[in-house]
Amino acid sequence: MPARDPMPLTILIIDDSTPYVESLNRDAQRHTIRLLHARSLEEGRELHGGREGRGIAGIILDGKCLKEKGQEVPDNSFLGAAIKYFGEKAPHLPLVVLTGETDLYRNLSDLYAGTVRVYSKGRDEKEMLRQLLDEAKQLEWLKIVRQYQEVFEGLADRLGVDAEQELISSLMQMGSDDQTVIRNTLISLRRLQERIFIALHKADPGLIPAHLVSGEINVVSIYKHLAERGAIERYKIVDRFSELVYKVTSDNGAHTPFQNPKYPPTKYTVQAVTFALLDLILWFKSFLP
Repeated sequence: MPARDPMPLTILIIDDSTPYVESLNRDAQRHTIRLLHARSLEEGRELHGGREGRGIAGIILDGKCLKEKGQEVPDNSFLGAAIKYFGEKAPHLPLVVLTGETDLYRNLSDLYAGTVRVYSKGRDEKEMLRQLLDEAKQLEWLKIVRQYQEVFEGLADRLGVDAEQELISSLMQMGSDDQTVIRNTLISLRRLQERIFIALHKADPGLIPAHLVSGEINVVSIYKHLAERGAIERYKIVDRFSELVYKVTSDNGAHTPFQNPKYPPTKYTVQAVTFALLDLILWFKSFLP
């Protein structure tokens, strides 16, 4: 199998100069970086809190920029407000300042020495992009997404951003020995399996009839129906894994047992179910290219 190109990183840039950002974006693409552009702090907050915000891996702030959408003149209070906002809402993300004004560069470099890196436009872009890329690669969620790239490619478009985040969380938690975490992760995996079947029904109601996904999801009937339709091979991998995910998550997550089992689920149980679900996702994606 040929090696896959790495998934591009999304970096939020807040800068009121659209031509400059377009030029920088062309350079960023060479580093597998996609710039998400906001012209004001208000717009940047909206992007960060919106659908695309969950995939942001770093932030670039102009040294002086618009604070509100309706402003026409850059606000001197922009930078302090932006650093404060993202320091509270996204302290884990790498954040840098980029300015084209020589005096402002010197002042900001002194002001934020040791806390925030300040770069100069027209001189430091390559160094800045390399640094952001190196730091972003250390984000735990991004390591997960890149490790299982074939699973995550296009997943948010097919299942939704919430499902993507839930899968990332499950993969990050699957090594935990804590019984509460184990149970909650199994519940998440069951929920993801159900979302796969709901998405398949929406894409092709003939593949999964409405009565099987209305109200309580009838997972057993769904994978039997899929086998009858030839969408999966009976007693082969997808069929077996559908049953495995459903039964293990039902017995140990979605439903509370009448008594404690002699052999409770472990982190290895979670890992087995998680990897089975990853195969189901690859199968599911083949129906929704």
